[in-house]
Amino acid sequence: MRNIEVKAAFDKVFKELDVIKALVSEMPQVQVQISSRLLPTLNALKGLGGCGTATSVSKVTGRARAHESMNLNDLHGRGLLTKKSQGHSKVFTLREATS
Repeated sequence: MRNIEVKAAFDKVFKELDVIKALVSEMPQVQVQISSRLLPTLNALKGLGGCGTATSVSKVTGRARAHESMNLNDLHGRGLLTKKSQGHSKVFTLREATS
């Protein structure tokens, strides 16, 4: 391919990306509803600076670590948290809101 053909191909891709961006920006925003069971866990994680383990969250909420572990995994499954392993512990972090 010559330079002119490559430039034309890239221009076409960029125009299609602009159309996709316009369509995505018009899509409705999705809101996640949190049950009353998960809200204290989420608030405790926010109070811990946005990240923590089930043990640290349970110390804030006063509930059992196993209960908080279940709640954190549920929030992770809903896409609200990320989960990383640090040794034997799992550290949960709030996902950043994208605008």
